[in-house]
Amino acid sequence: MNQLQLVAESKLAKFVEDIIVPPRMVDVIVDGEINDEYMRTLEILSKKLKFVATDAVVNTSMALKDVQPELERLRQKAVSKVFEFIVQKLYALRKPKTNIQILQQSVLLKYKYVISFLKEHSKEVYGEVRAAYMDTMNKVLSAHFRAYIQSLEKLQLDIATSSDLIGIEARGGTGIFSTRREPLKNRSSVFALGDRINILKEIDEPALIPHIAEASSRKYPYEVLFRSLHKLLMDTASSEYLFCGDFFGEESLFNEIFAGPFGVIDEHFNVILSNSFDAIGLMLMICLTH
Repeated sequence: MNQLQLVAESKLAKFVEDIIVPPRMVDVIVDGEINDEYMRTLEILSKKLKFVATDAVVNTSMALKDVQPELERLRQKAVSKVFEFIVQKLYALRKPKTNIQILQQSVLLKYKYVISFLKEHSKEVYGEVRAAYMDTMNKVLSAHFRAYIQSLEKLQLDIATSSDLIGIEARGGTGIFSTRREPLKNRSSVFALGDRINILKEIDEPALIPHIAEASSRKYPYEVLFRSLHKLLMDTASSEYLFCGDFFGEESLFNEIFAGPFGVIDEHFNVILSNSFDAIGLMLMICLTH
């Protein structure tokens, strides 16, 4: 009998522990700052919410009538609070000159549990956060690549123009990516490979930093800029893909985030490549892509 009493008391104590709402939990959820303690408290709240939702014994317990309204109130408060908190963090991504990767790694990832909490306990609000992040990053990265491309175009050296080829009419590009670039003075090198082959050995070099290159008054054949743009794209895309998987648990966000940047880059290529008369450069770009 004593053994049965001990078992019963143990189960009762566990039941009370799982269902009770301590005053400290209420204080933290309602009035606390969102920090490590807040996230630990969110985890405890999450366990209690799942316990009362799935345990058959709880569903028939009179205690549920007293506890459930309080748990629901805390859930709503927590959802509202973490939503406002995360949205404010996302706004920081839009500030000029923000280092996106540092903000993601050193700030946002610290709070990734709040995303898990929203996903489990408020799918609608989670969807709003997800949509806000995708919209923010789509716009931020589109603007980033647009500015980078415009900076690269100031560095472009034309190796060949339409006048170097037989039977080609002169064409002028249109759009924001169309700029007048510095032509090569010595036309004897139009079809000479020379040192340009070295670009194939520099595929993994860091992307050009335009303002540094511009300060040195250097100009580059387009394949150099082509490689640099792709290097930046690959580095940015890899980082974003990994972050989306870690923070949201969904790599699928990547396609929607990069729809804008890909559009910017495609527009650039449509203008530049359709007006390129540099056969050597085109072949080098094919080799780089391959």
